[in-house]
Amino acid sequence: MKRKIGLKKVSRGVSIVLTAGLVAGSLSFAALAAEIDTSRTSTANSDERYEKVTVAIPSDPVDLGPTGYGDNSAQYTSKNYFESLFDFRDNDYVPIMTTGYTEVDELTWDVELYDYITDSDGNNITASDVVFSYQLLIDAGKAMKFDTFESVEAVDDYTVRFHWTKAIDSVGELEWPLCRVHIVSEQAYNDHAMASDPVGTGPYVVTEYVAGAKIVMEANDNYWQTDELCDVEHLANVQTLEYDIISETSQHVIALSTDQIQYTEQVPSENLADFEEGGQYADGHLVYETQGSTVEVLFPNCYDGKITADVNLRMAIFYAIDNEAVAMVAGTYDAAKAFGTPFFSDYNEEWESAEGNYMAVYDLDKAKEYLDQSSYNGEELVLLCPTDEASKSACTMIQTMLLQVGINVTINSEDGTLLETDMLDPANWDLLYKDIGGGSQVGEWNRPMNNEEFGDGYNMAKISDDTLQSYLLECATVEGHTEENMTMLHDYILENAYYYAVCTPRMTAVYSDDFASLVYRESEFLRPGSCDYYLD
Repeated sequence: MKRKIGLKKVSRGVSIVLTAGLVAGSLSFAALAAEIDTSRTSTANSDERYEKVTVAIPSDPVDLGPTGYGDNSAQYTSKNYFESLFDFRDNDYVPIMTTGYTEVDELTWDVELYDYITDSDGNNITASDVVFSYQLLIDAGKAMKFDTFESVEAVDDYTVRFHWTKAIDSVGELEWPLCRVHIVSEQAYNDHAMASDPVGTGPYVVTEYVAGAKIVMEANDNYWQTDELCDVEHLANVQTLEYDIISETSQHVIALSTDQIQYTEQVPSENLADFEEGGQYADGHLVYETQGSTVEVLFPNCYDGKITADVNLRMAIFYAIDNEAVAMVAGTYDAAKAFGTPFFSDYNEEWESAEGNYMAVYDLDKAKEYLDQSSYNGEELVLLCPTDEASKSACTMIQTMLLQVGINVTINSEDGTLLETDMLDPANWDLLYKDIGGGSQVGEWNRPMNNEEFGDGYNMAKISDDTLQSYLLECATVEGHTEENMTMLHDYILENAYYYAVCTPRMTAVYSDDFASLVYRESEFLRPGSCDYYLD
């Protein structure tokens, strides 16, 4: 029997009000900084757009094209001008370019496109463009979490058929295959240098890109979706969006205080009081803070023959780290207490007090005991990390702490795209500092643990462990996604010293009080075009 799934669209006229103080993990898809003052003229009660908003990001996405995954800043910028078939919300698939999906059988799904989708060049998007876009991502080696994906084909002009390798029975299993592939026109891709001149189907169009400086976008007046069906996260309430690339957090403070920018998440914790009530820059600014969903992880390279494949050395490294101190120097972060993120409802606080949980203990004596039992003889370990200021500060602190017990470390910082490539080769690093994320705790665990993720039989820490893999896959199933199974997997990680969760971000936004609301994709990536603004 065929089953037709079509989730309800939320129209532009619907007001969704969620307060900022919700329990971590409970935000659904729109979060308001405060209830909109309906006595004032705003984009919520008029058809007028706000003129311009400038958002600061800490790094350059480098590649603005449909396969330009790598640098985290792309998470904030690309969804303004690119769209995927579905959005991912609350572990569900919300149709954006489609009317929904039909389960032909357990291994075959049909997805019907709207027949009036056009990109900003005016090209009609058809099923063949969808197939082309998927192949682009696969050929670029960026098709992460695609182990369930077998193939996609065009059935007719506006129907694509997905073939899965197995029945879909896991939590968030299709997050990437359905929600992370940017759909582009094959014609536009051939006509443009997409890395710097992208053309997509989103509510905004990139009009200027100055590498290392800024990305400017204008509202797409020819956006294809009707007002009645337009999703609340795909609005264009601002005429001009500008993303200023500012690497140093101190410069974010200056840019805010001088009104060069209207929004940033990079204000150091020690400067937040300046923008709060009574602070020197409080006039015209507001502060919003919540738990972030990602976690910064220290990965030891467990590839056979690497010195960090020695479990005693890994234990020595982990016990030598004081992640409270690392979180402090990194900025607006909290020290992790277990391998996970309290943001998610399937995170278990009892993991924090588990026996042998080195993430909650800083013990130099124990670190030295494990080091004495290891095969380490003073070799220089290469610590690979991103180039952003918070990551480099955290890794410098880790380097200092490891030196205290006699472990020598050299830091190699690389931009997101290069790091994503170099981390795949075990010869390039001994330790890797990298963030992970997902739509749930078990989803966040997938990339670091799943040895099918990169196509070489090894996971992100270069581990090939059948027990680890079986535990992960069991936890990911709908039936096996239990507290008992999740705890069994977490205990196995501790026993083998496979991962060290260093710190989790506090998502702290400082922004202009012209914002009437803040709207976040997946509760953490600002959608400035979908926010509302006061116009009076």
